[in-house]
Formats: sequence, C-alpha cells, structure tokens
Amino acid sequence: MTGSINRRMVLAGGAATIGALAMPSIARGAPRTFVIGTNGGTAYEGFYRGVLQHFEQRYNAKVVPVFGSGTELLNRVLAERAQPTLDCVTTYIGDWDVGKAEGVFEKVNYDKIERVDEIYDFMHDKDGYAPFINFGVWGIVYDGSMVSAPPKSFKELWDEQYARQIMIGGLNHHQIHLAAFAHAWTGDQHNIDAAFDKLKELAPRLAGYYGLNSDTQSKFQQGWASIASWYSHHAHRVRNSGIPLEFAFPEEGAWIYPQAYHAIKGTENVDLVEGLISTFFDPEIASAYAQTDGYIPGNPNAVIEGELRQFIPTIDQVMESNSWDFDFINANEGEWLNRWNAEITPLIKS
Repeated sequence: MTGSINRRMVLAGGAATIGALAMPSIARGAPRTFVIGTNGGTAYEGFYRGVLQHFEQRYNAKVVPVFGSGTELLNRVLAERAQPTLDCVTTYIGDWDVGKAEGVFEKVNYDKIERVDEIYDFMHDKDGYAPFINFGVWGIVYDGSMVSAPPKSFKELWDEQYARQIMIGGLNHHQIHLAAFAHAWTGDQHNIDAAFDKLKELAPRLAGYYGLNSDTQSKFQQGWASIASWYSHHAHRVRNSGIPLEFAFPEEGAWIYPQAYHAIKGTENVDLVEGLISTFFDPEIASAYAQTDGYIPGNPNAVIEGELRQFIPTIDQVMESNSWDFDFINANEGEWLNRWNAEITPLIKS
C-alpha cells in the first residue's frame, strides 16, 4: 500500500479458470486478452471470485494477471513505458500521483463507466484519470483472542504492557509510519524528526517488522505478534481465514487508503478498463466483494448487512480519517529510508 517507490522483484503468475456467473452484455466472439497488474495470493483469489469472473463474462475478456505489490507494479510500468506489457494496473494512494506525473497512465471516459454518477463525488479524478473504486483505512489491528485491552491510540503502542507484542512495517511501509507517528505525537505529519525520536524509544520493544501483507498474515498466524499498525481490509481477509483480528480506529484518527485501477498509456483496451471499473461499481458485486475482501464499496448503493456491518468501516469513518501528504512523502522517503536503516533497524531486537 503505500506510496513508496521501491525496487523489488515483480512476481508473475497465471489466472485460474473459474466458472462465470454474470450475463454477458456484449456480442460474443474470441475473448480479448486483458493483462492486469494486481496483488496476488488470497487477495487475487477473492478479487477473481468477487469481481473479475463477472467482468470477463460481461465484457468478453480473458484476464491475464501479473502479480506484485502496488509499488512493484508501478515500477514495472515506469520501466516499460516505451513498450508496455500491461493494460491496467492497481494503484494505491501516493503511487498514482507518481504515475500521473510520469505520464504512464491513460485517461478514461467517465461517460462510459456505468453507475459513475452514483459514486461519491470525491472519488472522481479531477484530471480525468480513473476514479477510486473502493477504500480501506490504516490503523491498529489486533488479535482479539490474545489482546483483551487493545491500544486506543497510536501513542499507546509505546505503553510497556504491549512490549514485544507489536509489529510495524519496515522497508515497504516506513514512510507512512513516520508521517502517522509524527501526527500522533505532534499533530503534524511533517514533523519527521519527532517521529524518529519516538521510534527510537519504541524499536527495542517491538516484536519486529512485517513485510508484504502475506508476511503480516503469516506472523499473526504464528503468534509472532498480536498487534500491528495495519489495514482494515487485510484484517478482514485474515479474519475470514479463522484468526479473530479486529480493527481499531485510533484516537488520533485512522488513515484513508483508497484504491484505483489505471489504464496504461498505449493500451488498446481502455474500454476494458472502463468495464472493470463499472463492474466494481455494481452494487451487488460491491456488496459481495466487501464480504470477501473487506474493502469499503465506492458505490453508496452497495448494502452492507448483518454481522459484516461491525467489521466494514463506514464511509463516514473514511471521511473522518487522515490523509497522507504524498507530495511530501515522495519527495523525502529515500532520505528517510537511509536514516531508518541507520537509526531504527539496529534497535530492533528480534
């Protein structure tokens, strides 16, 4: 998630064939190949079942996934700008600003996106690029079977009672932690020196770092830690696997984490990108996908019912959340990472 620009290996893989459920809306013929950069593992399994199988039938497409984190995939798009191999890529807050500035995304036609008039106005991109499709929030996640009195704020993570129980993001998430902890302790996410000072106090009491989301899930499963600064939607997915993770909104406020799927400059399949976005905005599909993956639907007509309502944050909670200043983060994170590796990592005892 995050807005970082790191250089790591992009994993590739193939999509499983799963029976389609939705009625087609265009004439049949040979399916068009649609290469999409997206997250892998259980995230993709839920994405295919919840969204992509309907998209394939409705738009007569065959999805070919390329797996990686949002940052890995953006790096791939930047490296391939002369000869792109992807039609579409998932992006998260911060990354899409880089992609737009670098000129590697294609604009979409909002008139061809179904139900776009039903979504929240703030989801529209003012420059005509893809709108947000859904949301998560970043805050405090804990294992309810192991933590009876969870921290109520980010500042409570420093409490001695939670020593050796907490994991935070390292290489891939250092920048959002610095900004969020600066905000928690000083009220200003730009006060990074204060965040480094506080992290030097916290680091010796941490269980350690988490890496990719699969790593976080594995460490929760192994009991390696019982508390993490993490995402609401990922916590929901892990909860579906049997681990009773809970998401808490810290007193200082959670942090909004929207997602988008952008068309790649040069693709001949912009209409399929518009079709994919339309599929996300179908209320029935959005409701079912929330059950599977925990994302907050972008269409307010998507109904969240029953027990799910206690686990999926509301749009009001999203709108009350903080937003990272990714212009500031993207301009400074390289320097911060060097400092993090020199000043924080050596203090981690695990």
